[in-house]
Amino acid sequence: MKEAIWISLAIIAASSWLFNRFLAVKQDPQEPPLVPSKVPLFGHLIGLVMRKNDYYVDLRRKHSLPIYTLPMLASKLYVVNSIDLISSVQRLPKILAFPPIEAKFAMTICASSKAGNEIIANNLNGEEGDWGYSHDAYKSMHSALAPGPGLDGMNRIMIQNIAHSLNQLTAQGDQSLNIRLAEWSRHEITMATTSSVYGRCNPFKDPNVENAFWEFEKGLVMILINRLPSLTARKACRARDMVGDAFRHYFEAKHHEYGSTLVQNRYNTSMQNKVSVGDIARFEVGNTLAVLVNTAPAVFWMLFYLYSNPLALQECRDEVESVVSDTNETNGMRRTVNITSVKQNCPILTSAFQEVLRQRTLGTQVRQVMQDTMLDGRYLLKKDATVIMPSLVMHTDPAVWGPGVSEFNHKRFTKGKNAQSSHKPNPKALRVFGGGTTLCPGRHFATTEILATVVMFILRYDLFPLDDRWTPPKTEKTNIAAVVMEPDTDITVRVVPREGTADCEWDFQLADSTMVFGVAAEDRHD
Repeated sequence: MKEAIWISLAIIAASSWLFNRFLAVKQDPQEPPLVPSKVPLFGHLIGLVMRKNDYYVDLRRKHSLPIYTLPMLASKLYVVNSIDLISSVQRLPKILAFPPIEAKFAMTICASSKAGNEIIANNLNGEEGDWGYSHDAYKSMHSALAPGPGLDGMNRIMIQNIAHSLNQLTAQGDQSLNIRLAEWSRHEITMATTSSVYGRCNPFKDPNVENAFWEFEKGLVMILINRLPSLTARKACRARDMVGDAFRHYFEAKHHEYGSTLVQNRYNTSMQNKVSVGDIARFEVGNTLAVLVNTAPAVFWMLFYLYSNPLALQECRDEVESVVSDTNETNGMRRTVNITSVKQNCPILTSAFQEVLRQRTLGTQVRQVMQDTMLDGRYLLKKDATVIMPSLVMHTDPAVWGPGVSEFNHKRFTKGKNAQSSHKPNPKALRVFGGGTTLCPGRHFATTEILATVVMFILRYDLFPLDDRWTPPKTEKTNIAAVVMEPDTDITVRVVPREGTADCEWDFQLADSTMVFGVAAEDRHD
């Protein structure tokens, strides 16, 4: 018996020595503090698999560190929790770089050709100056999505598509209609968004393409693991290829010439960098992820929070009603709503929008350390390590948002007479669109789309869950590429026209505007 104990102790000691000698991540004393794991080698990996983004919140609560090192097998992560340190990371875009990570992501999920990958990799991080596919694509996308005529054109098409869809909810004179809220949001946002981007020849008009896209999105995790994806993610790969084939036909037929400035810019930039049409189509599948995956669940959560909070719903309705213009016409009342005016004059609604995103976003900004560097003059970051900045950590921190951090407060972001929170929010703490040089270029379009859809709903309809309770669904199955949590289960609701609105003629418009609605700190000037 004693011999067996001594043998066991010897094995443990030898295993510990081997781990520390050959496998343990070496830590420089100047690096961010190392957070140990109870289970050597695999402990943090197990925690991330089991808890996902909540694991970073667990570690913040346990250790309260502004930045720390997370050993992961033979590599390491630097996890940044501090607002000030996040700003320091953003000031070093070439040293703490995103393009290498973005490129690897695109190559893996899009299955681009070897030639296409080489074009992407050429001067990827701008070491040789401001040229190359990565630089040109980023610049062309930002110009198309900046406030102005190009963006306004996309927004108008989107608004008219959504307005038409809402007209159909009770188009036959029905008193009510049951819909699955998440399913409705996903389909309608998919069609409105892709129509505004791709124009009259939108490939997503084919239901098979739309269904294939969401089948591909569902299998992203297995594709990203990148271990024989043709076998382990067969359905997702086939779905991706189907969407890619539809885009190849779209570009070969020059249908992009009838599309938005955004898709024209992307195509022209690719051609200037000698990207083949096949790879342009493959990359467009990845681009579509960016414009669709987060907007649909954001609409779902916005409707969920407002309709499950009667006070918030009423105050938002009253505010929006104040910007509605009524005109008596021969056939009845025409009610005109300018969405630009809503963004400018409805602070409670826009505050609720920001609060919903704070509650339901979990995106993680990622950077690759390109060379050894000192962050903020205090922390050594080693070459080839990864820096991550989990927004969920910032959005759930009581030190930032106060003791009511977990509560939905639709006036949290209001000012002046509407202000309700004793904790004035730090705009840099709201990380829903990222930040710095990687600030989401589509944030203005997404904001307008979400607000427009919600405004149309709250003005025209009441929603009632069939089980009489607004129970928030779990979000454990949220896709790895998503920034906004996706509901695991749907909610069936009864859609009922509001009293006095059924016989009105509704006209939703968008005035020309270069105004920037500042959700991201970089867009604010207050």
